Amino acid sequence: MLPLEQCVRSTERLGWDDLPRPGAGDTPARHRALADIGRNDLSLARIAEAHTDAVAILAEAGTGRRQDALYGVWASEAPAATVTARRSGEGDWQLDGRKQYCSGALLASAALVTARALDQVLLFDVSLDQVGIRIEESNWKTPAFADTGTRSVSFDRVRVAKERLLGDGNWYLKRPGFWHGAIGPAACWAGGASSLVDAATRMNRRDAHSRAHLGAMQAVCWGMSALLAEAGREIDADPQDQRSAARVRALKVRHLIERWCAEILDRFGRATGPQLLAFDQQTARQHMALTLYIRQCHAERDLETIPA
Repeated sequence: MLPLEQCVRSTERLGWDDLPRPGAGDTPARHRALADIGRNDLSLARIAEAHTDAVAILAEAGTGRRQDALYGVWASEAPAATVTARRSGEGDWQLDGRKQYCSGALLASAALVTARALDQVLLFDVSLDQVGIRIEESNWKTPAFADTGTRSVSFDRVRVAKERLLGDGNWYLKRPGFWHGAIGPAACWAGGASSLVDAATRMNRRDAHSRAHLGAMQAVCWGMSALLAEAGREIDADPQDQRSAARVRALKVRHLIERWCAEILDRFGRATGPQLLAFDQQTARQHMALTLYIRQCHAERDLETIPA
C-alpha cells in the first residue's frame, strides 16, 4: 500500500469529490463508499471522511471549494484549545487561538475551522499556507493514526476574507446536514470492523468456538450494513430535518455501530488468537485504529440526550 501522503496526493482523492451529498437522494451509497474506504484502510478513511464532509458542507453553504484542495474539518474544542474570531477594520476576520485533534494537518491544504465570536460558533474556509498558522510538534503517542498527521494547530492573527465565512452565526451547528454528516464516521468504523472480519475469515480456523465467533461477527457486519442503508434512506426521505429526528437518528446509529464494533474487537481476538495481531501488520493497524476511532462516539453523554 502506498504511504498515506502519496496516496491522497496522487489519486485525486480516489473519487471522494463525487460521493453523493447527504440527503441528496443516494445517501446509502455515500455510507457504503465511506465503509468501503474504512474496510481498505482506516487512516485513509479518516482523511476521506473529513474531506468529503467538507465538500458537502461547502455545497450546503452554496460556496465553491478551493481548486484541488484536500480539506480537513477542525471543529473540536476544549477549554485550552479554542479559536476566536473578530472583525478587522476592512470587514474581514482575524483568527487567534489553538485547535487540537486537527486530523490531516500535515496533508491538508485547506480546512473548515470553527471559531468563537462572542456566544456564536462560526465556520471559516481557511487556506493553510498562510502566515500565522503553525503546526505544532506531535505529542501523539499511539501508532494508531500516526500516519494521518494529526496535530495541534495554532492561529496567530490569521486573516480570513469575509467571503470565507460559511453561513451566519451558528450556521454550522444549525444546518440540516450537521446530523446527517455525523453518521459518516460511523460508516468508516463499520468498514474498519468489516476488515477484521475479512481477516478472520481468511484465517479460517476450523474449531467450533472460532467458527461461532466468526458467524457472530459476520452477522454483526450484516446488521451494520443494513443500519447504514436504512439511515441513508431516512435521511433522503426528510433531508431538511434539522434538530429532532436527524439528531436522534445519528446518535442511535453511532451508538449501535460503536457497540457492534466493540463486539467485533472482542470476538476477533477470541476467534483468531494473537497471531494476526502480532504478525499481520495491516490487521494490527486496523485493530488499533478502530479501537481509537470509535472513541469519537461520546457514549453515555450522547445516550442520555436521546429520550424525549
